[in-house]
Amino acid sequence: MRVVVNALPLRHGGGVSYLHQQLHAIAEVAPDIELHTLVSPWAVGLDQLPGTTEVVRVRSVAHRFAYEQVVLPFRRADLIYCPANFAPLFFSGPLVLTIHNPNYYGRGLELPEVAASRPWWKVKANHWAIRRATTVVAISESMAEEVRETLPGLRNLRVILSGNPEWPAVSEPVSGLPERFLLAFASMSPHKRIAETVEGWARSADRFPDAPWLLVVGPIEEDTRRQCESAAGRHVDRLVLHGQVKERERMRWIFEHAEALVSSSVLETFSMTPGEAASVGCPLVLSDLPVHREVTAGRALFVAPGDVEGLADTLATRIYPGRADRTPWRWTTTWRDNADQFVSLFRSLAKETR
Repeated sequence: MRVVVNALPLRHGGGVSYLHQQLHAIAEVAPDIELHTLVSPWAVGLDQLPGTTEVVRVRSVAHRFAYEQVVLPFRRADLIYCPANFAPLFFSGPLVLTIHNPNYYGRGLELPEVAASRPWWKVKANHWAIRRATTVVAISESMAEEVRETLPGLRNLRVILSGNPEWPAVSEPVSGLPERFLLAFASMSPHKRIAETVEGWARSADRFPDAPWLLVVGPIEEDTRRQCESAAGRHVDRLVLHGQVKERERMRWIFEHAEALVSSSVLETFSMTPGEAASVGCPLVLSDLPVHREVTAGRALFVAPGDVEGLADTLATRIYPGRADRTPWRWTTTWRDNADQFVSLFRSLAKETR
């Protein structure tokens, strides 16, 4: 059985991590399945995949979309798997589409900052692809509910939960970081609202002189940098805008030593980061979203989205006194569980079309 994996829309971040762990689990569960993954020239982290990998020399998002519609449907495949929201609209064989991006449904359609950064045609293309796919997979129950509300009457939607994070066996120390720090993640996506996290931390530091520093990891554009530095105010000297950390061993060490992971995101589908943090005992302070409650089973401190003062109060009263629970726990679904369900789905769809 030959499965062509369309990873062209993936660039970096959670979607890349999801696919990397998933494909390795699928290869272990079903070594007879021939995986052939298509990646774009700008993808980061999609190397050393099982099976074969082909770099498709697409030059832009429009070129990629054209390739998906005109060329991809004619690639030799028993099944096409599209793990990143977009798929060919006219493929005669079985096609599985996985939904990661919350920007195209429910609350994601209502948020002004999301709408400003998302062309309308991408929303339409995603909705068309969902209706044309043989099976659509949502990666969380919360995501599935958002899709059903936006596109009522879907009959091809099911949920297959993501697996728990897999860390290297040992961590690698990261030099040059402050002795005590909170951890937050920057992103080019406006719904992450990293500046709100910085502002909440700065207000908490006004009340608690011995507050830890704030370490921000991830891609930081110049506009985001200015916003974060402005939000930090007089505490800007204790704000560390670190940039990306690619090595998993180093990222594990950061989670192990952070006093808490803080997220002010107003939109998520599954959010693997809380599970990564919790698996090594890092406390969680998260925006109160249905998916955050789902992926943590309520084992976090929750703050209403956009409530900067509430975030400051939570940090000052629940985290800084040092009473936060650092007992590790793990998301119950494994990547093998995830792979078992996908392999079963792939085989059943391929059998139906013979």
